Amino acid sequence: MAKKKAIDLDWVTIRYKDIVTIVSIVVILLVVGGGGFFFWRWNRNPQVKAERALSHAQHLYDTVSSTVQEKQKSTLNQAKNMITQGRAEYRNGKYKKALSIAGDAISTLEELDTGQPQKYAVLVDIDGTVDVKRTHQHVFTGAKDQMVLEDGDIVRTAKNSYAKIKYHTGQVSIVTPDSLVVIQAMTLTESGGNKIEQFVQKGHMETQTPKTMSDRDESIIRTKSTTVRPGPNSRVGVALEDSGKVMTAVMKGTSEIEAGGTKKKVEAGSSGVSVISTEQGISSPEPMTPPPVPVSPSDQQIIRAKKPVQYVMNFKWNSPSKSEVLFEISARPLFSKLIAPAMKIKGTTVSFDGLPAGTYYWRLKASADDPNAYWSPIYRFRLIQVYERLPVKRKLSLKVEATPLGDGVILQGKTDPGISVSVNDIEIPVNTDGSFSKIYLFTDVGTQVVIVRAFDNEGNETTWKRKFQSVSY
Repeated sequence: MAKKKAIDLDWVTIRYKDIVTIVSIVVILLVVGGGGFFFWRWNRNPQVKAERALSHAQHLYDTVSSTVQEKQKSTLNQAKNMITQGRAEYRNGKYKKALSIAGDAISTLEELDTGQPQKYAVLVDIDGTVDVKRTHQHVFTGAKDQMVLEDGDIVRTAKNSYAKIKYHTGQVSIVTPDSLVVIQAMTLTESGGNKIEQFVQKGHMETQTPKTMSDRDESIIRTKSTTVRPGPNSRVGVALEDSGKVMTAVMKGTSEIEAGGTKKKVEAGSSGVSVISTEQGISSPEPMTPPPVPVSPSDQQIIRAKKPVQYVMNFKWNSPSKSEVLFEISARPLFSKLIAPAMKIKGTTVSFDGLPAGTYYWRLKASADDPNAYWSPIYRFRLIQVYERLPVKRKLSLKVEATPLGDGVILQGKTDPGISVSVNDIEIPVNTDGSFSKIYLFTDVGTQVVIVRAFDNEGNETTWKRKFQSVSY
């Protein structure tokens, strides 16, 4: 009996140890698993990471927006657009994309806070079918207006489609139909300037560099065989032909072209020149046929009419020759669709009526059949209806400070948010808070009248008028 009891006691003791061990293992697994879950929940979960990044970006924006300098307002607005885009992606369940956009917004705002230069590109206008392939994507997706682009992103246009890209430096590039362009780099040069590098894989692209481009800045357009470096305030078109040849049209300013181990500095002169390049070298520059020079309506001009559809618009230009001129007008900034078929005109004027109130664009070309002819810069004007009776009466605020320059005046002022401003009927940009600034240069000697007008679409307006003496024109 004693032995039997000893055996029972030993069995019970062994089972108790096993139970304790099992319970201990379960507890450890729960602690490790639970800790791992919470670590993943707060540090690895894409949804939570995106949410936290967007909140951080919004906090940075709220902190910086009250102290940012006037010259950095455009960058601040860009960061705000990025946050809005990130929230939209988050609502659509695209957490990784939202996280990436939020990260870009945070970097932009942090650089803004420290005063470091900003680097970004934006699709400011798209006409037709335009797609973008991100560096972290394997397929193209539809582009959207104001989409922020990054290094390595590819822009693709379909037939009859255009894309307009604006960089942080003020450089603007237009991707024409059936083209493929890579934003290769937005970085700094060795001397600390801004560097914008684009690669044309297919089709044609036109680039306009800003007047403010310094000797330290660099703009580069590459193809497989050719490298083009436009200078300040230059207008350059680069077209990759199916044969592999590259045609570079220097329509304004200067550009350095490199191909086949040789370099050439090409100046547009008064007519513009074109150059053909291959892996074997560069051809001699050939003169192009310059476009007529638009006179009126001038770029950014505002035209007021009681009945816009009955108002006769008179277009005028200066033409270096008496040959036929091609005229186009569109309600779209990149001319993917025209209001009327392109018009062939002999002379220097044309009249156009039947336009409703809105924004319009027009351009000219010396000849429809000349392969060496190219389009003039695009001119924009607004046709505004003036109401005989104001539908909504309101008093618009307008404060202007003027500092004479001798041959011009520096205008700084503020109006109500959302209100348009013009200087002598030329529209100028207005910040979201209603502030604006403009250097207005005189075009004649003697007494100059400057009129600043704040206005809305209801016909309300407030004007500021002063006289100045042009002493050094």
